[in-house]
Amino acid sequence: MFCTGWHAQRNANRTMSGFAKLRTTFDANCTTVLVGWKGLGALSPWPSHWAEFPPLLLGDEIARYADERSAASSDSMKLDLIAELLSLDLRTGNRQTIEDVLSRLSALDRGDPRTELRKWRLVLLEELLENLPEDPLYGLPASIEFWRRFGFPSDSPREVQGGGAALSPSECYRQENLDRLLECHWEWVECEKRAIGR
Repeated sequence: MFCTGWHAQRNANRTMSGFAKLRTTFDANCTTVLVGWKGLGALSPWPSHWAEFPPLLLGDEIARYADERSAASSDSMKLDLIAELLSLDLRTGNRQTIEDVLSRLSALDRGDPRTELRKWRLVLLEELLENLPEDPLYGLPASIEFWRRFGFPSDSPREVQGGGAALSPSECYRQENLDRLLECHWEWVECEKRAIGR
């Protein structure tokens, strides 16, 4: 089912940002925004170097989200922090300064950073699958590289655990292997959506 549908799925929502996609599937909170602002650096083996990685959402997206939160909130502390955030240059301002305000908002929201990381990882994987090269010579290594950036977590699809070491070179570049890998990834995406949605 997923194997035959991945070609159509890869063309869906190509113009939608990762944050917009995340919000169509999950609830977002200030921790979601904070994790996205820190980018993949927060997931790397060197999380203290997060500012060296690009953010996963734009300053304009943060501003729109902050405006929405401001309109929906009556908490004076939260409103003050949102006003402070909106007073910053979210496009070109100092990322650490923005991160500091987002961290204080995140603390008020009491969001779970691990759950928000999972949401971003899921959205990034969907983007990869939607844009994955159809040629196994390029598609298979791209999917393995995706999981390498996350340190091959134990909850990744079993087909990629161990970095694809179980595949011989001749298996790596066969179309049926790419199709199988895509199918297991799309199944993993659906299972992960259900698990996070709880």
